[in-house]
Amino acid sequence: MPVITDDDIRHASQLLGLPSDAFYGPDGNDPRQDALKRMDSIDVAACPGSGKTTLLVAKLAILAKKWSSSTRGICVLSHTNAARHEIEKHLGNTSEGQKLLGYPHYIGTIHGFVNEFLSLPFLRSKGYDVNVIDTDICRKKRLFLLPVKTRNALDQAKHNSSILSIQDANFGVGKVRWSKGSELGQNTPTYLELVDACRRSTNDGYFCHNEMFLWATELMDQSPLVISTLRDRFPILLVDEAQDNSQEQTEILSRIFMTGESSVVRQRYGDANQAIYDFQGAKESLKDAFPDPNPIELPNSHRFGPGIASLVDPLGLNPYGLKGTGPKFSLNSKLDDQNTIFLFDEDNAKNVLGAYGDLILDVFSEKEVNADWFKANALGNIHKPPKKEEASKFPHHVKHYMAAYDHELNKSDPKPSTFLQYISLGKSLSEHQGETYPMVEKIAEALLRLSSFNTEQKVIERRRHKYRYILDLLMQETDLKSRETYLRLIKKLSVECYFPSKDEWENKWCEHIKKLAQKIAGTEELKLEADEFLRWDDNSYFLSEDGKITKPKSNTFSHEKNGREISIKVGSIHSVKGHTHTATLVFETFWNDHNLEKLLPWIYGDTKGWNKKNGERQKNRLKSHYVAMTRPTHLLCLAMKRSSVDNDALVLLKKNGWKVREISKNGHYIDL
Repeated sequence: MPVITDDDIRHASQLLGLPSDAFYGPDGNDPRQDALKRMDSIDVAACPGSGKTTLLVAKLAILAKKWSSSTRGICVLSHTNAARHEIEKHLGNTSEGQKLLGYPHYIGTIHGFVNEFLSLPFLRSKGYDVNVIDTDICRKKRLFLLPVKTRNALDQAKHNSSILSIQDANFGVGKVRWSKGSELGQNTPTYLELVDACRRSTNDGYFCHNEMFLWATELMDQSPLVISTLRDRFPILLVDEAQDNSQEQTEILSRIFMTGESSVVRQRYGDANQAIYDFQGAKESLKDAFPDPNPIELPNSHRFGPGIASLVDPLGLNPYGLKGTGPKFSLNSKLDDQNTIFLFDEDNAKNVLGAYGDLILDVFSEKEVNADWFKANALGNIHKPPKKEEASKFPHHVKHYMAAYDHELNKSDPKPSTFLQYISLGKSLSEHQGETYPMVEKIAEALLRLSSFNTEQKVIERRRHKYRYILDLLMQETDLKSRETYLRLIKKLSVECYFPSKDEWENKWCEHIKKLAQKIAGTEELKLEADEFLRWDDNSYFLSEDGKITKPKSNTFSHEKNGREISIKVGSIHSVKGHTHTATLVFETFWNDHNLEKLLPWIYGDTKGWNKKNGERQKNRLKSHYVAMTRPTHLLCLAMKRSSVDNDALVLLKKNGWKVREISKNGHYIDL
């Protein structure tokens, strides 16, 4: 392992545009310098806003500069491609950054790593084509493969398509609860039909995301040498957001890199208080849990000041005395005592965002609100509507506060389900980046997705530049008309920003796009799934009368007061992990119980730390809301049901430093 010196740290600071003493602190005792120099296996427990991402990028810049091997590399894993994006953003124009983004290094997601180095090679070695890795699409495929009577039986037993998940290498679906609490026998015709649907979908090249770990494990069981091969290739592993690793993810990473002899150097970065798993109810790992007993701690947040820190610290499962030493810049506004809990009755939940907008405009100046750095957000732990709405669970999800909210647009790495959603996403990305390239690429991605629904099971490869890939495929055709159709489609949508009417789409455009997909796939026929992918979707975009795409659909709430305006971005807590806002509002939502109502003792500061008697649900609830409440630099707000807060709780909330305000029928807030 390279030896890291003070000169290396100063050089990395310069690359990142930071002061030379950025990692040393005013007294020279900043624990981040120790984290940078250590080259053994360590855990770094970093509070929100402590500069963890900057620390990780600096470490990578130093390692890239000093790395000498051309065949062995650094492996950086997380749940999203955020680490890779940060390197591209801060180091993309440097030699260090260019080294990190190519062979022999790997920087990406845990799932991406497992797929690339284990699951996909194993499946292809077994003769399976891999056409689609998408849980929703795969389960729908399996459901479609079942006999009608079996589908009806699943409905009667109150099962949905999630039951069609492979649990072992023989395509078994595990234990299946059946009528009157009994278990479906694994030799019964119904169970064997479930297994057959899973096997047939796999033969057709359809896979669920979570099943890829199963195939990776099967490879390691059959060929243990693959583990030592990977450890030789990647002698150092950096894990970002390590607290978010579920039991399954922790176990497979431990097996690949750590278990047994000749483990690699592993450095994990994260905050156990902010653990959010891929789905509600996922199990945390009890073995090899993060952090280890002696982590390097970074307890000082440069994001917010002591006011927000004191309100949030009680929600920490592992309280280390969160210290607010920020924000980095002060405002002219008087915000010391404006952190607010809005109370609303069930019939005026729709007024919550307006009241929040009023407060922002009341306490922030015009100059501040209009600044490029100003970000106002509103978040909910549950943002997807349930299949069946129940009045007793109101408010359940984010849409109860904003009727136009679309949870599909909120994903950090969206996987559109229709061609039109790809177009809408491409339009949104193009507007954000100020160029047509994202729109062109999303259209190409949609065409490749459509082409994958071919009857001959031809595998459509994954390429970085999808537009160029389609041109290359069409160059192999003697039919010049196909290339002309493709280029005309790109021009209409990306350059002219024209979009067809519903009638034009269904009776003209769809047929042309289908034929184009058939040419790309080299087949005469597409499967039934192609028609679903091409269906008309009124909610994917906004059109003007002349057919121009004027505004892609977005989850933004616009509010006006006295001639001033504020835009509030609405989303889920999951979508803002690692983000920083100027102002944040956290909605009350429902997961087994109303979340904020269950957290009320922590919110008024009466309970600190974790007590097992509260249950695992409460533990998950605390973690996700700790994430939400540590996003803002200047203003933190919560929205709770009026019925949740009695007079005693009201007194305690005020005593703990909260402003408590009630939302009236006309939408205005009133101090209590």
